[in-house]
Order: sequence, then C-alpha cells, then structure tokens
Amino acid sequence: MEELSKVGIDSKRTTAASVAIVGLVVYLSLIHLKSILMPLAVAILLYFMIKPPEQFIYNKVGNRFVSYATVLLTFMVTVYFTSLFLYDNLSKFIEEVPYITDKFEEKRANLADSNLYGLEVIFSDTELLASVASPSNIEAFVLGILGTLGGFFGTMITVLIFLLFIVLEEHTIAKRFGAAFPNSYPRAKRIVSESTESIKAYVVSKVTCSAGQAFVMAIILYGFGIPGWFLFGILCFLLDFIPILGALFATIPPVIIGFIWLDLEFALLMVALLIGNQQVFGSLIEPNLSGSKIGISPFVLLLTVMLFSQVWGIAGAIIGAPMIIIVRLILDENKKTQPIAMMMANDVEEE
Repeated sequence: MEELSKVGIDSKRTTAASVAIVGLVVYLSLIHLKSILMPLAVAILLYFMIKPPEQFIYNKVGNRFVSYATVLLTFMVTVYFTSLFLYDNLSKFIEEVPYITDKFEEKRANLADSNLYGLEVIFSDTELLASVASPSNIEAFVLGILGTLGGFFGTMITVLIFLLFIVLEEHTIAKRFGAAFPNSYPRAKRIVSESTESIKAYVVSKVTCSAGQAFVMAIILYGFGIPGWFLFGILCFLLDFIPILGALFATIPPVIIGFIWLDLEFALLMVALLIGNQQVFGSLIEPNLSGSKIGISPFVLLLTVMLFSQVWGIAGAIIGAPMIIIVRLILDENKKTQPIAMMMANDVEEE
C-alpha cells in the first residue's frame, strides 16, 4: 500500500516537473520566436473571427472562394475607411490638446483656491496632477497605443500568408492527421472541436460586445462634444479585447477629458452613462453570448494578460485570452493534468 502511495506521489511530482519544464520552454519560445509565433497566433484568431460570417455566406452561395473573398474584402475595406476617419479625428484631437490644457490649468487653479475640506491641496500640486491627468499625457498614451498597434500591423503580410495557408488546409489537415495517427485521432478531434467551439464563442461574443460598447461610447462622447470621440471609440474596441483591464484603460482618458471639458454636472452624467454602457455589455450581454464555453478563472486571465503583454506588448494581451482557453482544454484531456485544468477553470462544476 505504501509503495502504491509512493508511486502516486512520484507520478504527481513528475507531472508537475514536466508541466514546469514545458511552461519554461513555451515562455522562452514566446520571447525568442516572437516574429513567427505572434503572426501565427493572430492569423489563427483572425481565422476564427472571419469563420462565422464566411460560413453564413457559404450557406447562401455554396462557393467557398466567393465566401472567403467577400469576407476578406469587406474586412479590408472597413479597416481602410475606418483608418481614414480615425486619422482625421486624431488630427483634430491633437489640435484641441493645447486648448484642453488651458482649460485644465484654469480648472485646477479654481479648485486649488476653493474650500474642499483639505482636498484643495491635491489640486495645488501641479506636478502630481500633470503626471496623472494632464491632456498631454493622455495624448502620449493614445499615440503610444496607436503607434504600437501600427507597428504590429506592419506584420500583417506575414499574418495574411499564415491565414491563407490555414484556409487552404482547413479541410485536409484532419484527414492527414487521421491517416498518420489513427489511434490518437478521436482524442485530437475532440480537443480541436471543443477548442474551436470555445474560441468561436469567445471571438463572436468579444467582437460583438466590443463593437457595441465602442459604438455606444462614441455616441455618448459625441453627444457631450468631447474632442476625439471617434478615436476613443476605436481605442475602446481594441482595448476591450484585453480581459478585465482593457475596458477600464479605454474609459479613463475620455472621463478625464470630460471633467476638464464639461461642467461638473454634465461630466458626472457622462461618467454614469459610460459606466452603465460598460456594465451592460461587460456584465450582461457578453456572458450571455459566450455562455460557459470560456470557463477561465479571472485570476488566470489576469496573469495571462500580464505575461503576454510582457513578451508581446498590447497585441499579446489581446491574443493571450484565446490561447489560454486552448491550453486549458488540452490539459483537461489528460488525467494527469486535469487538476491543473480544474485550477484554471472558473467553476469546478464545469468539470
């Protein structure tokens, strides 16, 4: 009995050591093979993003080439015209920054001279406020994100090449794998099927909710006359793909500008509307769309975002969530690694 117990403990230690080694190898690969792995990961994510509308068009026309060509052409045209409008809105926002800075200094001075029960000391510290809420810092933050994403889109040729081969081989790779590994094929097919359903659920819910939340935010900001309203809507759409923290980072800059640009009562109303918009899409609509298919602990998602943002920047923070979903499903297929998958899950009852 003691020997069996010892064997079981040794087996668990071996599994833990193997997972640790694989994790280290993966981490090093993410760093040193960034130029290859990041475009591949983005291509896979884009594949899952275009697959639902492509399948819908294919069911209507019955031609795979026409369905993919329609989706890709629509995507490229949308990105092109959105970029033009974004550039125009960004230029206008940059032109308004000096005026916003003047209003910021005016409001800061008025609050510093007011009786705010000791809080006026905060507004008297110009360096502190400048580091936290200065319009120039908001401009630098926005340009930094757009610059990072612009550099990332410079790799889109590589991404499109990967995407092309994924599309060309989507119906043949399963046959080749089944012929090469007949004993492992049923298990691999189950993992791929579950991963596909989970990633589709994640991508569809995230794209729908991010676009909806960004559209409503842009309308709210436009209604209150906030400079850069379309710019902040685009940032909301992009940053909302980062789990947990993305929507918060997207909301803070327009809120700061709102308090500078508007009177207090209108600024508070705008903040209430933005928070309501975020809660409706983030807490009500998105969970109902994605259901229980994702099932990843928020803490694990946060660690994933931090890790991938460290090695791949903002693009990594966006890509990390769907990748960790696949990892959890693969770990769940092996009895030795099922405890790790359970620890990663949001609810043990799912298991």
